[in-house]
Amino acid sequence: MRIYKIVLFIFVAIALLGTICFFFPSDGVQIGQWKLRFPSLERILTRNVESPVDSVQDVAAMEDIINEAELNSLQDSLEMYKQLINSYISRFYLPNDDMTYFDAFFEKAAAARAQGKTIRVMHYGDSQIELDRISKELRTFFQSKFGGGGPGLLPIVQSVPKATVTQWASESYTTYTAYGIGNRDSQNQYGLMARYFRLIGSGTCSFSNTRTNKVRLLLYDKKGDFKATLKEKNGEYVEEKVCDSTTGFKIIQWNLPYSLSAFSLQFSGNANLYGVMVDNGGGVQVDNIPMRGCSGTIFTKMGRELLQKSYRQTDVEMIILQYGGNAMPALKTKEGVDYYKTQIANQIKYLKSTYPDVPVLFIGPSDMSTRVNGVLTTYPLLPELIQALKEVALQNGCAFWDIYEVMGGQNSMLAWVRQGLAGNDYVHFTPAGANKIGTNLVDAFATMYDYHCLSRDIKNGTITSVGQLQPIDTHRVIIDE
Repeated sequence: MRIYKIVLFIFVAIALLGTICFFFPSDGVQIGQWKLRFPSLERILTRNVESPVDSVQDVAAMEDIINEAELNSLQDSLEMYKQLINSYISRFYLPNDDMTYFDAFFEKAAAARAQGKTIRVMHYGDSQIELDRISKELRTFFQSKFGGGGPGLLPIVQSVPKATVTQWASESYTTYTAYGIGNRDSQNQYGLMARYFRLIGSGTCSFSNTRTNKVRLLLYDKKGDFKATLKEKNGEYVEEKVCDSTTGFKIIQWNLPYSLSAFSLQFSGNANLYGVMVDNGGGVQVDNIPMRGCSGTIFTKMGRELLQKSYRQTDVEMIILQYGGNAMPALKTKEGVDYYKTQIANQIKYLKSTYPDVPVLFIGPSDMSTRVNGVLTTYPLLPELIQALKEVALQNGCAFWDIYEVMGGQNSMLAWVRQGLAGNDYVHFTPAGANKIGTNLVDAFATMYDYHCLSRDIKNGTITSVGQLQPIDTHRVIIDE
């Protein structure tokens, strides 16, 4: 078709529409049950558009409606994120599904660096966390977010090497412990690590392959004559601290003029030495406290007053308990599982009454294999044990994290062993496997922190529209069969 014909057609169409607009009745034409209406020619030519609002008050009311709708959309999005978080494999199970459970910790952690303060996470566990396993990944994550450094709380004598520090100690100490092999304290004054080292006379310990500008020694001065000297290895810095003449629990602190990579402590006096805190800068510290052979039922044997004072004076803001694996081989009946559940309930209640108002996270045991009729399989009562631990944690106001579920559940240990992520005992993780578990735990905390920040920003008005939302990353680490 030629162009002039197209133009002519358009003009004719416009003319016809204009004619219809001019002659069409303003109130329309009734055809059966329908009424046909057509805009007037005046309205088409002038393009008059009535304003939907007639005053400043109407504008404000309309803005309020829009803002309320946007807020509702944000809340719906927050609820959607909550459902997403609760559906992925590395999730935390939270008491009463309280998504704010870790909020107070996150807020204190965010403030710690600016205040030059170190807040602490105490990670207690069995041999699964020896060598600083799992704790190390969590420490790295928190310190990347909130600041801090150093390996954290260390015993005077290190029986199990750590990947984050090298230690040496003289043989001038007697060990007292609430678990395993060692002397027992009739007064249960074991301190934060459930063991201490008795000094009568003099002793030495040294630390290297680390960075620290803040060192604290926790002790109970028996005679009021204790003194300690910190010396930089191959350096000039030396500082002696002399306690006052009183007895009792004390913390000696060295605020160093610069970070040291290696130092020693020399002691003299009569004291129980509970540990050395080796930190660097303000932020978060995760203290790795493994207890080989322990099933987690020893906290009620730790003196309440000393434990409470130690937590408070060292700014402990979270407690993690990782137990159950050592109990499993001895549990043969449902009654045995119920009894262990009661024991763990007592430990949680004791800790929460001793030091309330901090979050407690219970981490259940991993998958573990045993031979049943000659075939390696998951311990028959393990799923029931994990369910019992989850119930007792939630019932007593603790969060729960399920390693068994993260691994893949029933018989997942077989796959982890095949891939070099667990040892041939079908119980303990290799360093690579522990790293993978630690990564999952970090993932769970990272997701909760993202949710915390999102909720805070919506509440504070930093985020005002759905378009500003960033997706929460709930990736997970899985093992192929």
